[in-house]
Amino acid sequence: MILDAGDAFFASAVLANRNAEGDKLQAKGLLQGYATIGCDALNVGGFDLAAGKDFLISLAEGSSIPFISANLTDTENNLLFLPFTIVENNGFKVGVTGVSDLIPDHIKDVKKRPYIEAANNVIAEMKSQVDFVVLLANVHRNKFKGLAEKFPNVDYIFVSRNTQLSRSETKQTEGGPYIYSSGNQGKYLTVVEIALNDPSQPIMDISAAKGKISNISKRLKKLQEKDPDRTIEEIYADKPNVLKLVTDYREQLVKYESIMANAINTTKFQSIPLSKSVGEDSELLAFVDETLATCSALRKKPIKAAKNIIKPKAGPIKKKFSIN
Repeated sequence: MILDAGDAFFASAVLANRNAEGDKLQAKGLLQGYATIGCDALNVGGFDLAAGKDFLISLAEGSSIPFISANLTDTENNLLFLPFTIVENNGFKVGVTGVSDLIPDHIKDVKKRPYIEAANNVIAEMKSQVDFVVLLANVHRNKFKGLAEKFPNVDYIFVSRNTQLSRSETKQTEGGPYIYSSGNQGKYLTVVEIALNDPSQPIMDISAAKGKISNISKRLKKLQEKDPDRTIEEIYADKPNVLKLVTDYREQLVKYESIMANAINTTKFQSIPLSKSVGEDSELLAFVDETLATCSALRKKPIKAAKNIIKPKAGPIKKKFSIN
C-alpha cells in the first residue's frame, strides 16, 4: 500500500500570485504521478488547501485516488471528503482514515471538527470491518508527543508536518499504536512491513531490536578488525574496560536475538532516503521533467526544477505500508 499523510501538493499554506498557475499545474502533475505509481489513499493536509477548497475538490473529483478527511467540513459542518477508505491487501482489509488540525488562516470556507474525537468516531465505525486500522494525521509537531495514546484503537499512525524523522531504533509503545514521521521535506520514504504467522496473536515491533543487533555487530566487528587472526579476548587482554564492554555487547546481542526469535507476528520499519541512488523510471521521469518545465514557464519567478515535485519543501510525505 502507498499512503500520503498530507501536505502533498503545495510547499506552504499560501500561494504567491505570480506563481499560482505554475503551482496548481504542478499539483495536478503530482496527483497524476501518484495515480501512476498506485497511491491507495491521500489525507488532506493544511497545505493542500493553499489554492482553495474548490481547487482541491476539483482534484479529488478528477482522481481515482481516495482523498480522505474525518474532520474537515464546509461552513455547514458537512464533511468535504470521505471519512475513511478500506483497502484490501493480500487477503487483509486495512481501514485508513485521516485528519488535519492545520487549516490555513486565509481559507474561510473550510472548518474543522475536533480531530481526536472525529477520528475516534470514524475508527469505532470501521474497526469491526477491517483487520488493521491506519490513521494519517496532519498535525503540528508540538502535538506529536502523546498522539498514540489518544488513538488506542489504531494500529499505525503516520504523521505529516512534523520535522522529526522517525528512527528505527526508537522504542515504540508495546502493542501499538506504532507512530511514524518522515520529516517535512519529502526526502524520506517510510516503509513498514508486517509478517503474520498467527493472526490471533499480537504483532511485535522488531525494528528497535533489529537496529540494535546491527549496531552492536558493527561495533564488535570494528574491535575485531584490529587483528583478525586473534580473538577479541587476546587482542584486548590488557584492557579490562574494553573486555567488559565486549561482554555487555554480547549479552545485549543474546537479548535482542531472543526477542527476534520469539516474535510470532512482526512489524518492522525503515526510513529510506530518496537520494540519487534510488532508481528512476524513465517514463515517469520524462513526465516529471515535462511537467516541471511547463510549470516553470508559467511562473513569473521560476524556481529550480526538480526540487518541488521530487523533494518539495513540505511534501510529499509518502508512506508505504506493505503486508507480507
